[in-house]
Amino acid sequence: MNGTFDALIEQLRHPDRNRRGQAALSLGALGDVRAVDALVPALCTEADPFVRENITWALVRAGDAALRPLLDLLRDADPVVRHHAAHVLGKMRDPRASDALIEALQDHDATVLAKAAFALGRIGDPRAITALVGLLGHESRELQSTLVTVLEGFGPPAVRALLDALQHERWQVRERAAYVLGAMASADAGPALMKTLEDRDWQVRFAALHALGTLGGAGSVHAVQSMLSDGDRRVRSLATEVMKRLSP
Repeated sequence: MNGTFDALIEQLRHPDRNRRGQAALSLGALGDVRAVDALVPALCTEADPFVRENITWALVRAGDAALRPLLDLLRDADPVVRHHAAHVLGKMRDPRASDALIEALQDHDATVLAKAAFALGRIGDPRAITALVGLLGHESRELQSTLVTVLEGFGPPAVRALLDALQHERWQVRERAAYVLGAMASADAGPALMKTLEDRDWQVRFAALHALGTLGGAGSVHAVQSMLSDGDRRVRSLATEVMKRLSP
């Protein structure tokens, strides 16, 4: 067994990506926790995405033995390494990674933020909701798209934090909160979204209109109708479209 194990470790450094990828899969199948010492560095340096995914699978199979080294990688100086670590932790879905991933939501690299957010969504720890909502309005479109999916996945526990975000001082945050509430189709958000139609920024009113169009209901129809005379033509145009969808 040692001979096989040592040969597979050596294959992880082979020039042929197919050999490297197969070695990672074989190491994962062996279930030998010693492989973590080779797989973690390989995760950091492997340039081929297909091989790296095999390494990811092997580390997930390693379970507890891989958890601490991966958590340590979340603090690596290289954002690419931090991204890879968050990716594997998301696959592992181990609640013990939640605190480190929540901390990673303060990362300066947008790709790390998006991957950490996605990982937290897969773990499903509601303690992450406040930190995730705090990222609404970030300039990264990838991150914003991820946040919609992740927060929607948390369901009702996320609604309260999103409603609070409708009062944020930055319009970008209020806008994104309205869009997420619309995606969640939470009836509890109706009154707050109607109030948001009075927002001073047209982008926020636009997002609230879009959300109310998703929620529907008599209250939404009345609120949307009032926006047909909004001061911004973009809002008026959307109000017209939403009314057509909501009208019987």
